[in-house]
Amino acid sequence: MSAIGLAPHNFLLSWIAIGLACGSFVTVLVARIPEGRGIQGRSQCISCNKTISARDNIPVISYLILKGKCRNCKVPISIRYPLTELVAMGLVVVAVQSNEGWWKVLAWVVFSVLGLALAIIDLQTHRLPNALTAWLFVLIAVTVSGDILANHHSDKIKMTVISSFALTVFYFLLNILSRGGMGMGDVKLAASIGLILGYINGSSVIVGTFFGFFFGSTISVLMMATGRATRKTQIPFGPFMLLGAFVAPWLTPHLVAIFL
Repeated sequence: MSAIGLAPHNFLLSWIAIGLACGSFVTVLVARIPEGRGIQGRSQCISCNKTISARDNIPVISYLILKGKCRNCKVPISIRYPLTELVAMGLVVVAVQSNEGWWKVLAWVVFSVLGLALAIIDLQTHRLPNALTAWLFVLIAVTVSGDILANHHSDKIKMTVISSFALTVFYFLLNILSRGGMGMGDVKLAASIGLILGYINGSSVIVGTFFGFFFGSTISVLMMATGRATRKTQIPFGPFMLLGAFVAPWLTPHLVAIFL
């Protein structure tokens, strides 16, 4: 049997390696996109500007071999790099193990990887770069369309388009009502979330949106209760939108069974 005829989850070890590589790519996006730099070219040590060799750029493994220090200047390397790679690996493996069909798996891998990059950037800079939100939408649209064509799911086109449009309008209205408190970056991100969740079903869009606000409200209350934030503190909402969207496919069937 050819590899393409096998289910994606039959290649678990390969997906683990791919997930780690995707995590390394996420660290590049996080470091360069907010500064307006391109993603081409080799990475450099932020302390000594020495170009990082291929052997020192193996996700997680190089960090362990180098004991968390630059080979050239011996300055400690931030733990966030291997942690990002491990989180990306986990997201990719979950996406692969939880979906059937290559196109659907690719859609969720794209969403997981670029979503992770957007979440980290939003946490660090309080903005969602247009370039990344645009690429996320385009790639989700392509992979979802691929699954629709490959599996003859033309019946899902209407719900997918309506969900993306409706969620975008919903966040746009929140942007107006909050006078910019809900940023336009969140509005653009909503288009991709509505697209991928709408392809599953309308209930997933509702559940994902609800849990995005639930996670955001919970963290905000905890931060204010511990003195780490006030009512005027701006807390990025993109990460909570993405988290809600990621858990929606797994929570929706259980919630529907309970309440309906």
